[in-house]
Amino acid sequence: MATIEVQLFEQIKRYDTIIIHRHQRPDPDAFGSQLGLKAILEASFPEKRIYAVGKAVPGLAWMSEDSSFMDDIPDKTYRNALVIMVDTANAPRIDDQRWSNGLETIKIDHHPNDDPYGDWQWVKEGHSATSTMIFEFYEALKDQGLVMTDKAARLLYIGIVGDTGRFMYSMDQETFRVVSELFGYHFDYEAVHHSMETISESAAKLSGYVLQNLTILPSGFAYLILTKALVQQFDLRESGTAFVVPLPAKIDKVKAWAIFEEQDEGNYRVRLRSRTITINKIANQFEGGGHPMASGAWAQTSHDVDRLIKTVDEALITQYDSKETSSKNN
Repeated sequence: MATIEVQLFEQIKRYDTIIIHRHQRPDPDAFGSQLGLKAILEASFPEKRIYAVGKAVPGLAWMSEDSSFMDDIPDKTYRNALVIMVDTANAPRIDDQRWSNGLETIKIDHHPNDDPYGDWQWVKEGHSATSTMIFEFYEALKDQGLVMTDKAARLLYIGIVGDTGRFMYSMDQETFRVVSELFGYHFDYEAVHHSMETISESAAKLSGYVLQNLTILPSGFAYLILTKALVQQFDLRESGTAFVVPLPAKIDKVKAWAIFEEQDEGNYRVRLRSRTITINKIANQFEGGGHPMASGAWAQTSHDVDRLIKTVDEALITQYDSKETSSKNN
């Protein structure tokens, strides 16, 4: 029986129009896997129409070296099109819900497959990044016509660096093997890291505020609530607030943390991280999900904010008590 990679490649070869989607509020891996796959398919099939759709995020516009970042296509383009969703665990999170209008759909992802949408699914749960999977897809089919380019390699590298937290979270052999292969292509990886690490003066000031105002509970859980009014004070413009998420990890006694950001609707987007307990199941209780140590969630009210804080706090306490009991028994 043909591998899933071969089966997906057969579908790609059948279609003249291919539309690639990713999740809302994209991160580097969402853009990297989406635009990296687009670059590979464009180089491999110049006669096909390949599109990447979704809202452009100004703060990540540096990732694209083209004059246009995302494609703006009419509804009729979906007729007789193959639609590929990358790096998106749940169908409601797909940016641009026209995806279901395609003639056939494919899901490529590395998150838990809690929502097995799509006609075809290639899911490698626990893989470091969807961008890693896209490179592996190229490797599996390069003898059958897939072409890797410097442009695609750069985009996939950005995606991997972003989703591994600069190689702090997913330091497995396969990730570094893929990165080693990507270094064989020509792109300025130093410029990539400069773009990812450099922040504006306003962002630096917010970073200082975050570190000074974190609430750290005795359990090791740290959290901060960013209100709309507070964020507006720092005049971040296009940079967003994602850059503050790794900051609590710099504090030695922090074991898990959450950044709550108030939205225009009055609810809170939650970025949840951990280096000890598994937090994606907690995120599932709050309209979210993700990786065991890095997830997203939603708190619709201030009561939900308090409830999420209590849930993570209690999970850390329970883990500590279990270790204490195990140590005494030994």
